[in-house]
Amino acid sequence: MRKIYEVMDIADTAYILRQGKLTFEISPEDKYHVEGKDIIFGAEEPLIAYKADREDYFRFQTVYVDDEASVDKIPSQNLYKVILVYNVGYTITKNIARCLEITNKIYINKEKNLSGIEIASKEYARLYVEVIDELKNIYQKIRTAWLKQLIDRYTNSLVYTKGLAFRRGAKSSLKMSVEELKDYTADLRQGSILCEENDEGNQMFILNRGNLEVSIGGKKVADINESGTVIGEMALLLGERRTATIKTVTDCNITILKPENLKEVAQNTPDFFLNIAVNLGKRLEHNCSLIRETEDLLSESKDQERPLPPKERTNYKAILAFARELERYDLKYKNEWLAALLNKTKNRINEVRDLWK
Repeated sequence: MRKIYEVMDIADTAYILRQGKLTFEISPEDKYHVEGKDIIFGAEEPLIAYKADREDYFRFQTVYVDDEASVDKIPSQNLYKVILVYNVGYTITKNIARCLEITNKIYINKEKNLSGIEIASKEYARLYVEVIDELKNIYQKIRTAWLKQLIDRYTNSLVYTKGLAFRRGAKSSLKMSVEELKDYTADLRQGSILCEENDEGNQMFILNRGNLEVSIGGKKVADINESGTVIGEMALLLGERRTATIKTVTDCNITILKPENLKEVAQNTPDFFLNIAVNLGKRLEHNCSLIRETEDLLSESKDQERPLPPKERTNYKAILAFARELERYDLKYKNEWLAALLNKTKNRINEVRDLWK
């Protein structure tokens, strides 16, 4: 096999595989393959950079092809143009969705192998980020020097980077004019079911107004209330089964797109596939981070002669050190908000320990 690009390379072009097999490597332990003709790959990073108006963006996967495979480059400037063409835009977006679907399964299978200690370690890293995020929100209101120094110091840490990976991915958002899509938009009453878990699906939804509830196995897992949130683009592109049940908890205004509407919508909305590709690409990047960090947790356990108790875990010690630092500032400044945050952090640490000890 020959390498086309690797993780942390600058993403300044996309590629088209004329025929053959691609091997995507997330970590040395985590690889997957995509095979076929005229496969456009490596488009997600340049498109994310373009949408964010960033000059540089780094690869988050390594890609190999068979030695005899024919691969051509698609310069970024050409990529930004051809994704506006319906057939090409659909193909690029579907290819990214295919990789996202595969990495979803890789992560789910990998997470099943985590022990209680490893799950606790993941939760500690996630809590670390949540505390910093709350401090950042408070800083926007009070802007004190000591708080800025505290945030900067703890943001510049490996545990924070890990916590960002373990934090739940952002919802897809598609900012499009409701007027442009009025022919596909409907008002739904409270209690309506958009889709049910395990059903076959081929529709995509965009929430324009209202609140939705997401449940898996009968248990609520999330609320959706942000206008422009996209739901089900994977089902539209790949026809995959629904992974959750979604129902309206208030009266809602929803845009419903079906495969037979897709071409007309994309032609009337030039950035449609660009926006979908970027949303899917960000989720793919998040999956790659999740898989790598989860593999690190598993590898850490394999390297130990015997399992270590939670108190010896790096992430646990990091969140404890963070809490002790907050205690010192609490004693010094005696702010009510800091005492509340400290109390909430301690309670959450204890909850994780009690649950996974």
